[in-house]
This record gives sequence, C-alpha cells and structure tokens, in this order.
Amino acid sequence: MTFPYEITDEKHLTHIREYLKTVHQAQLAFTQSVTPILEKFLTSFDSYQQALSSGKFEIDYQNPLVYTRKEEYMLYMLLIEYSNHAMRAAFNTSPIKVVVLPRCLTGPNFDLLKVKRTRIGWHRIIGCNTRENPSCDGWKLTEIGTEQGFEVFITMGRRFKEPNFLKVFHNLRKKFGPNFGLLTVACLPELALGKTYIMEMGIPTQAVPLLFSGCAKWLGETQAVQTEFPMDYVLHLLKG
Repeated sequence: MTFPYEITDEKHLTHIREYLKTVHQAQLAFTQSVTPILEKFLTSFDSYQQALSSGKFEIDYQNPLVYTRKEEYMLYMLLIEYSNHAMRAAFNTSPIKVVVLPRCLTGPNFDLLKVKRTRIGWHRIIGCNTRENPSCDGWKLTEIGTEQGFEVFITMGRRFKEPNFLKVFHNLRKKFGPNFGLLTVACLPELALGKTYIMEMGIPTQAVPLLFSGCAKWLGETQAVQTEFPMDYVLHLLKG
C-alpha cells in the first residue's frame, strides 16, 4: 500500500489527521444545518430505501446509483445549485445552447419517443408515439428548439450503443465550435457526476434535475413509471 499507509513522518501524519478532522467537522455541520432544510425535497426517500432493502424491485442491485445515500443526495443538490450559479453567466453568453435529455424519457421499453441517431453520437427526437404522454415534453422541447435556435439531443444508453463522452464532446465542438453551452437534464446522481466531468472540460453548463425519475434503473422494468422534467424552468434557462 502507498499513501497514506506508508507515511511515517509525524509532520505529514499530523497534517492528515487535521485534514480528516476538518472533513468530519464539516460533515457534522452539514448534517445539523443543511440536511434538515433539504429533507422536504426527499420526502419519499425512506420508503424507497425500505423497498430496496426488501428486494422488491426488479433492478440491477450492483448499480451504485441505486444505492445513493440520502447524505449524498444532499451534497449533489448543493453541488448542482452552486455550480449552476457559478457558470450561469458563461452559459448565458454562449452563442449556441445544446440540451441533452436522459434516456428514461423514452420509457422502460424505449418506445414513447421516436429517435434517430446522429453523427455526434447522441440521438435526435423526431416524434412522439403518444401525444398526451408527459414524455412528449422531450419532443415538444425539440420543436421549440427548432423555432428558437437551440439544439436538443437525447442519450439512449444500453439498448442503443452509446459513444463515450469524450467522443461526443469532440463531435459537439466540431459541429458547433468551442463556444457552446450545455444544459443537461437527468436524475441527481447522474447530474452531479456528469456535471463535474463537463466542467473539467471547460464547457459552460447548467444542470436541471428531473421532477421524477421513473426509469427501470431505479424501479425495475415492471414498475417503471413516467419520468418528468421541469419544462418551464428549462426554457427559462435557455432564454438567459
């Protein structure tokens, strides 16, 4: 083993102890002050955890996103909100806005939206199979984008071969140039992980959590229900 197990210098060990002590104190302060405020946004979390522990869902229990803890959700919420504020000005001044929606909008059988793969790697939404279905918000957003000048894509995941993000961003820069802003819509864990990655690449980004994530990853294919996202808020961000 290497760091920190082979450190014998007392000065370095002291620094590590102080660092861990500071992290622990910050965690306690966060739990006592911020967590109670955010609890109301996770009202169904406890029942979800109980259902998980009972093995009720037909899901991949090895998926780490399934077991996201409540404390991690709280941190993700703060990370997303803080980074949104930090990058809002750069996103607003980007001459081109690109939206990417999550595959769960297509439903557990991937058949609620009509999609077509692009050279970028992500898919375009080209229609909707049930107009009354809330999932058609993805198609409605695409239609608005055509009118107002922003681009809309959707990721399609395992059922369709999904390119790696480096290739997608290379293709986005090739198509739109270096100065585009990216608005991502997804569940909290995926937003937090993806947003960090996108920020490291220097792309101005805004992240919008789903109103409800009903994909099979969370609820199993037989229990999956409708996924929804805040359309009005997305349009508000795109107007700058």
